[in-house]
Amino acid sequence: MKKSLLFLFGLFSLWSFALINFEGVHSFPIVETEEKEQPSIEKKKETKNKVKVKKNTVTTVLPVAQYPLQKGSQWSYLDNGSDQGATGWNLTTFDNSAWAAGAAPLGYGDPMSTVISYGPSSSNKYITYYFSRDIQIDLNAIGDVVEFGLRRDDGAIVYINGVEVFRDNMPAGAVTYLTNSSAIIDGADEKRYFARYLPKTVFQNGVNRIAVEIHNRDQTSSDISFDMYIRDKAADYVCEEDHIACFTSIAPTSQTPVMIIPQEHRFQMLFKQGGSYMDGSGTIPGNHDFTGYIPSAGVTSSSLGHLSINHENNPGGVSILDIQLNQDLVNPLWTVNNSRKVDFSNSALVKTERNCSGGITPWGTIITAEESTTSGDANGDGYQDVGWLVEINPVTAAVVNYGNASHEKLWALGRMNHENIVVSADGTTAYYGEDGGTHCMYKFVANTPNNLSSGSVYVLKMDLALSNDEPSSATATWVQVPNTTQAERNNLTAAAAALGGTNFNGVEDCEISPIDGRIYFTSKGKNRVYRFKDNGTTITEFETFVGGKSYPITTANGVVTENWADGNDNLAFDNHGNLWVIQDGGLNYIWVVRPNHTQSDPKVLIHSSMPAGSEPTGLTFTPDYKYGFFSVQHPSGSNQAQQDATRGNVTFNASAALVFSNKDFLGEQQNLSTNPVTELSNEMRVYPNPTKGLVTLSLNEEAGKNVKIEVFDFLGRKVYAKDELTTGINQEITVDLSEFKGEQLFVIQVQAGDKKQVCKVVKTDN
Repeated sequence: MKKSLLFLFGLFSLWSFALINFEGVHSFPIVETEEKEQPSIEKKKETKNKVKVKKNTVTTVLPVAQYPLQKGSQWSYLDNGSDQGATGWNLTTFDNSAWAAGAAPLGYGDPMSTVISYGPSSSNKYITYYFSRDIQIDLNAIGDVVEFGLRRDDGAIVYINGVEVFRDNMPAGAVTYLTNSSAIIDGADEKRYFARYLPKTVFQNGVNRIAVEIHNRDQTSSDISFDMYIRDKAADYVCEEDHIACFTSIAPTSQTPVMIIPQEHRFQMLFKQGGSYMDGSGTIPGNHDFTGYIPSAGVTSSSLGHLSINHENNPGGVSILDIQLNQDLVNPLWTVNNSRKVDFSNSALVKTERNCSGGITPWGTIITAEESTTSGDANGDGYQDVGWLVEINPVTAAVVNYGNASHEKLWALGRMNHENIVVSADGTTAYYGEDGGTHCMYKFVANTPNNLSSGSVYVLKMDLALSNDEPSSATATWVQVPNTTQAERNNLTAAAAALGGTNFNGVEDCEISPIDGRIYFTSKGKNRVYRFKDNGTTITEFETFVGGKSYPITTANGVVTENWADGNDNLAFDNHGNLWVIQDGGLNYIWVVRPNHTQSDPKVLIHSSMPAGSEPTGLTFTPDYKYGFFSVQHPSGSNQAQQDATRGNVTFNASAALVFSNKDFLGEQQNLSTNPVTELSNEMRVYPNPTKGLVTLSLNEEAGKNVKIEVFDFLGRKVYAKDELTTGINQEITVDLSEFKGEQLFVIQVQAGDKKQVCKVVKTDN
């Protein structure tokens, strides 16, 4: 008896303590604790094992929520199987203080933040469950269109202030508390959020009640779940002319003997396996992987820099290319001025193995990742030789020295099957993952900004386990992993696994969005790209961003459906927030995902298909995002020749690195055999040249043709554009360059109908 009383007293104290941290709840709690066996039940043609669940509920009144409403918020709920149809339960005037409350997702049968009751009988479960939350709305402060993201297993009807605003997977017409959902929701769809877009006029100014009834598919269902977020609809993506992400998706295809890229783009091959290093240091190895561009003359240089290329071999290696874009805008091409290899063979470093992915630091260095953890300590320094991240100065092509007696690898980040790393813009935090071993996601907080040689390591632990490869909840915790001693660093992954780090089955890359600052990372084994918001010691908004399903692809010939398939590998963001996803395996595409993409409202394109036998690796951009670089790894030796931007033939029959861009910025700007254009020639005169400011373009062309005029400065920047003109007989068009001071060279490109002319004009102040 004493033990029972002590147990009840302790349980009451625990719940009282929990209420202190319960999203500001108030009123006196009534505690119910119930433990029951969930028997095996056949649902959706699968059998779920018996699981023991503990149902903890708190009867309370929730405070009014603030807009936007996040995933995992608290909801009041009723799970007693009663009929609420005539009670006005979905109105703000309804008193729901007797209802229980808990954090979403709410349900049973799968991992849930709050487990609700299905009733006394496992063979006759309740059909309908009721959820509500009041939210404060300022109509002047929210967007015109509001996005409701609904997670429902199986069906739902959503009300605002008693008015139905939409239903999902429910039959039309009147429903009761005994009405089943229209269809069975199964697998990953049980965890996905399906978006609906409504005008903000569905709300009233002030307090609004969001009310949702969830209906199961029948009385023997093995699970049910609910969650919802409410936020402004993301702005539509506007494709900026000539931006590198503005292209027409290629049609889905199996691999062919040539590389396929969008019709708006060209590529130039730069660096191929089997050639010779220009510094005379030997033959260029293969298995090109991570490719990183670092500007030579500061963060704004997009025409002079270094290209770092990993070689995923054993022993591994890294090549450094000094590259330059010529200033001839009539035929802009890249030149490799020098190529050399990084020397890892000194006694302090011993070697590298399988240099796979990596990252670029904000301070202009390259980090290469060893994906191998071969054991051995050849130099007896206490550290295992292989399994580390290594920082390289691209100017010297040497490993960075951190002020100690010898070159070092980045010991403090731990030994593992390293695949990638991304460093925050302020140089304080790095994110990286393991492809093998623990398959975990890690965070490193540096002791000193812009120096990764010392700091603390944390592993990501989801609050609820993944289910069907989808997140069960949107929250997780960073758990610190000891990394002070050599032994701790050598064995960091064992400690991370023991601390409960979540296994994501192949973390191939991670990046930070320039738009929302969220962290994106790939799970190769789960065929998804996940993302989350880092709050310091915890994370929120964890979700699948893309992958795990098929998508409609809009091509030049219409819309087709293509499966995302497997092999998520490298990631890269451009400056507009488009996510470029390199696919290692599966279809071996490069995908582009718009920033306003959601799983229920997809915005996905296919940029390119790799030549037979190969995969794309690495992806990096110049700071102006006009040029992208990536590599093609291990293509078939029997692939066919194709023309690149030099107008010469190249063949992807060995690993190679290349640059790609919009046609306006790469290769000859007229008379390309792959895109023939008739010159205006005698039909256009440009005068005066040189000019002090005003330039006259005289067109002798038949009337009624559309005219497009673009002017570029000597750096390739577009400084003038006009395309709202039509031709007339002996038409003269004036272009004013007087605002540009000093002597400058400009390139004027004029297109009238299907004819084009490019000419150089010198502007002078004299």
